[in-house]
Amino acid sequence: MELEFKKLNKDEYREFENWIREHNQELYEHKVAYEVRWTDEDYLVRLCDESLYSMSDIMLDIHNKVGYNVPN
Repeated sequence: MELEFKKLNKDEYREFENWIREHNQELYEHKVAYEVRWTDEDYLVRLCDESLYSMSDIMLDIHNKVGYNVPN
């Protein structure tokens, strides 16, 4: 199954990188890698193995920590 790329802007990609740093040990232990392709404005990101986390899981976690989708 070919995994799709998730399109992120610069701010979203920065948050993605922060999340990766926070979970680096766990991702390393499970040998989870990611691939990034970019242009000037957009980053295309995909996990090479979604058996531990999916991109949707990561983005939801990021948005919840940042405060998106959280009731006031």
